[in-house]
Amino acid sequence: MFKKIQTRLEFKILLLLVAVLILGFGSYVVITIQEESRALLHQHRLILRNSSETLMAGIRNVMLTGKAPFASEFVNDVRQSLDIDLTIYDRFGREVFLREGEGVDHTVDDATVAEVLSSNEMKSLEMKDGNQNVFSRYEPLVNRPECWRCHDKNEPLRGVLQVAFHPEKVWTSSNTETQRKLASAVGNFIATAFRTIMVGGYGDRADTLMESVRSIPGIEAAQVYSKDGFLSFGPELYEIPDTKIIDILKPKNTRHVFQDTGKKLRVFIPLDNQDRCQVCHGSKFPMRGILVVDFKKDKLEEFLKDPKKRFTEVLQWAVFEGFRSIMLVGKANAVRFYLDEIRSQAVLHKLRVFDKEGNERFLNPKPRDRSQYHKGIVENKDTVEFVETRADDEFTVRLSPLPNEGRCHSCHGKNHPVRAVVEVAASREVINATIQANKVRSASIGAVTLLLVYLVLRYFMRFVVVKPVQVIEGVAQRVGGGDLSAQAEVNSKDEIGNLAQRINEMVIGLRERFHLQKFVSQQTVEAVRRADLSGVRLGGERKVATVFFSDIRGFTAYSEKVQPERVIAMLNHCLSRQSALVRKYGGDIDKYVGDELVAVFEGEEMVNNAVRAAIEIQKDIENNASVEEKGVINIGIGINTGEMVMGAMGSDERMDYTVIGDNVNLGARLCSAAKASQILVSESAATYIKTTSEFKLHELDPLVVKGKEAPLKVYEVPWK
Repeated sequence: MFKKIQTRLEFKILLLLVAVLILGFGSYVVITIQEESRALLHQHRLILRNSSETLMAGIRNVMLTGKAPFASEFVNDVRQSLDIDLTIYDRFGREVFLREGEGVDHTVDDATVAEVLSSNEMKSLEMKDGNQNVFSRYEPLVNRPECWRCHDKNEPLRGVLQVAFHPEKVWTSSNTETQRKLASAVGNFIATAFRTIMVGGYGDRADTLMESVRSIPGIEAAQVYSKDGFLSFGPELYEIPDTKIIDILKPKNTRHVFQDTGKKLRVFIPLDNQDRCQVCHGSKFPMRGILVVDFKKDKLEEFLKDPKKRFTEVLQWAVFEGFRSIMLVGKANAVRFYLDEIRSQAVLHKLRVFDKEGNERFLNPKPRDRSQYHKGIVENKDTVEFVETRADDEFTVRLSPLPNEGRCHSCHGKNHPVRAVVEVAASREVINATIQANKVRSASIGAVTLLLVYLVLRYFMRFVVVKPVQVIEGVAQRVGGGDLSAQAEVNSKDEIGNLAQRINEMVIGLRERFHLQKFVSQQTVEAVRRADLSGVRLGGERKVATVFFSDIRGFTAYSEKVQPERVIAMLNHCLSRQSALVRKYGGDIDKYVGDELVAVFEGEEMVNNAVRAAIEIQKDIENNASVEEKGVINIGIGINTGEMVMGAMGSDERMDYTVIGDNVNLGARLCSAAKASQILVSESAATYIKTTSEFKLHELDPLVVKGKEAPLKVYEVPWK
């Protein structure tokens, strides 16, 4: 038994565990509590993540039906049925699909609204705005058959629309200017309604809108023309010349243009190409068309006689058409933003919508502030998860982008990757309570157990594990510092002793591989470093590189006259000097073939560096040759640049990392053609050299090269 404990680390650990279990189970309890806490939190986040993805899929599919009320009902059902807080923001950070009671004022006490709902008749009255009197109209919203898909058909009314007008915003001393301001205000409301219909993907109803606005007092006709001047929507009573339309759109702004024909006042309202319009109109043109509204001048003159009453009626009619258009295309949630856009116009004093119970609807409450996350989510499609405290309760909150897919472009445009942000939040109250209870129960036992485990590990592990590991660590440090003679002296025969033995064997292997690196190119070493666990694979990749071939001229004659030992010494000495100069200029020695050296240069300066190395080699050979070598040993060098294949060649058992290709062969041919002390450069390499004044090239007679039909241009690099 003692021998097993001595030779097997598992028995040592078992002995340690027995001692710990006897002294106390505290550490196990503490670790277990921590793991359970992490598991509970992870499960909580996983459930939240899955719920978020499921809800996003549901929202996407409901929205694709084009029925916004269905999406609102889906979101409200989730809030009521699941223990999850669901919030949706548009890409501008505005909250959509409000909760029950949000965006609704239940405290309205307006007797006129109640009177309209009970009598089903329009009411009007004067109201005070500071020192000014404004005229206000309360118009009943009749529950027509086209509204029954969302409203109970047994109800005669679906609400009340209130509009109050600021006469001083349009009233001037000039009747002409006042008429234009009145026409411009009504035209803006019609343009907003038209835009809403088109964005909703119901272009076929645009003609219906153009026809219905003719019933607005004072309007003779309304038409929409494309950016090219063609009539797109509206009655074909007449057509405005396309040149007129194109001229108005040229400035690329939305400034209104007026045309007074005597009996009617025509207002041109340019329509800019917004993001949400570009799915149909593209993003190339800034303007997508123009809205033309013809007003009867005699009617406008009548409005001037009683602008508060008559023109408020016209404005209310125009607002109603836009409101009805949005509701009919199933975009009820967009009414809040539509009404805000209308309210921003200075001519309106008040614009309110009431439901059949007299509550004010379509208000925009201030959304939760997620500005610190919203931009990153919309622009980078990031998903953010964090914990926040609400009313002394912690919530895990997940904000996820809702992608703007191709099938969504008809409503959301295509110039932004995200069309909404979905927030899902779940309370951590139950999980936190469970974690806290576990901590309290195990605190006392854990403290005692940790103390006992510390004492045992301090003295037992110090001698059994720590000291041997420190010895191995010291060896690793010495090896990391370059000392490959280090050995781990560990006498233990257990797993740690086996580890020390393996470390010693590894050091021997590193020592062998260190010396083996001298026999391979730097490219080979880099390829091995880049290789994954499966090792270097056969194959290569195309690269543009420069090959450098040098060959000793007179070597054969020299080797016949002197002893082999001196030949080898001379060859090694000559190749060493060449190799040092090649590496000096960033070249990599690919191989040595007898008395020939092959190198590869890469990078922007590859050709210039290769030529610099060649010149220094020639000078070194001339200046430092021994007495026996001088005049006998010379170098011929060939340089070529081009596309070649670089990679591992051979078989799985024996491979060579090298370069091959026609451009490599051409470099070898140039080297063979080079005379003693001559440097030849191909035409492709010369194109790099010609961009610098460092070298001067002498063009030689074309060279006939084996494997090439036409003679090749070659250049000599003078170096003396």
